[in-house]
Amino acid sequence: MKEKRREIINDSMQALHALAKLMPQLNAQCSPVEMLEIINSALGANLSWVSVESADGPRVVCAGDVTCHAFNVADFLASTLLQRHHRAWRVIYWKEHIGRAVFSPQHPGYARLQSGVLCKLSAHGRQCSGYFFLAFNEKLTSLPILKNIVVVLVEKLKDYFDDIIVREKTAQEMQRVVTQYKTLFERAPVLMNAFDRHNRCVLWNAECEKVFGWSMTEIGEHPDPLALFYPDPEERQRVQESVRFAPLKDMYEWHPVRKDGTPLTILWSNILLPDNSILNIGLDITERKKAERQLTVKATTDDLTGCLNRSTILQRLKMALAASSPQDVSSHFCLLMFDLDYFKQINDRWGHQVGDAALIHFCDRIREVSPAGSALGRVGGEEFVLLLARTDGMAATLLSSRLRAALISKPLRVGDKTLVLSFSAGVVEVCQGQRDTSAILMRADQALYDAKRTGRGKTVLASDYL
Repeated sequence: MKEKRREIINDSMQALHALAKLMPQLNAQCSPVEMLEIINSALGANLSWVSVESADGPRVVCAGDVTCHAFNVADFLASTLLQRHHRAWRVIYWKEHIGRAVFSPQHPGYARLQSGVLCKLSAHGRQCSGYFFLAFNEKLTSLPILKNIVVVLVEKLKDYFDDIIVREKTAQEMQRVVTQYKTLFERAPVLMNAFDRHNRCVLWNAECEKVFGWSMTEIGEHPDPLALFYPDPEERQRVQESVRFAPLKDMYEWHPVRKDGTPLTILWSNILLPDNSILNIGLDITERKKAERQLTVKATTDDLTGCLNRSTILQRLKMALAASSPQDVSSHFCLLMFDLDYFKQINDRWGHQVGDAALIHFCDRIREVSPAGSALGRVGGEEFVLLLARTDGMAATLLSSRLRAALISKPLRVGDKTLVLSFSAGVVEVCQGQRDTSAILMRADQALYDAKRTGRGKTVLASDYL
């Protein structure tokens, strides 16, 4: 069969017909080995190979009933036989003994292979360059026809390997991009995770593991991973609805918990991917929020006593006045202005350290007797204001009595001695829609003055409602 096919090479018309039938079979669906086997079968060749230059060195593909290896090809291409062709060449052919040029004497192909042809796969602006080789066991009489056949085949092979190289470069570039993004995903100092439509975790980067404390394996083993971060069912429901019905491209604040139960503050953005999985990108702002709260406390709190500072308590008073209405009983409130009695004598006798302790002790007792929602602030050295929502003058006066009892039952300890603190207070009841902060403070201050003037240690209710 091979002998009949080799006869084609000796007849130019038969060669053209053979090429016409052969070319459609050489397509991109073939592997390089399959392509060479098709050529061998069509032309009756006993060996064919292609050597293509690549970034990793020559890539060699061989086919035929004569065994050939990449090192045989490399030795042949580096042989003095080719080096003698100083002039530029594209095709070289051998009428006989080509096996001796390719193989060592011990190789079966050394004596078997006779005629052969080598053609360059020159680049000329293309992706690939290299060589195509075809060899036969018999001596061919019409090598020029074979030469022309090989030139046509080489053009086809160049197109084929061009496509392979382009595809490989594209695949390599895609792999490089994938690797880069995977590295970015793993090392990015932001939280990145993804869950598929079945609520399975498919991505969980190192920052997630660091912040939340769970590994991806642990997340994957849990039947409801979201319950790990949001143990409260209602909050978990809100999170699920926000993702399911309206993925959030903007970042919103959520409060998941760590593995150890520590609450976190996370800014999350949810991106719905084409396969209906959800990519979550988040920033852990827990420490930032903590710092902000500390700054807020520092800006609004008296350093010594821990109650509100002057500007903050006066702002609270202004807000309470703005919300107050004569018709709305729930908006009525009382203001108590306290002044610690004999505070100068305490400082003079016991020293400023005890004086500071007296102020702290006094504020602690006020907090103990004050209802939830009240606001205590320091407005002067030993002067304090307490705002009592939904409270009338009588209730405020009773509160001051409870405070006096608390100061007696829990005196300030100074070494091995005790110090019972005393205070005077003025009360203003706000129920007539008054808006003037200064007027309120003046009324309270006047009532406080009356308490001090008439003997201290008492509470005076301002006579007129405001």
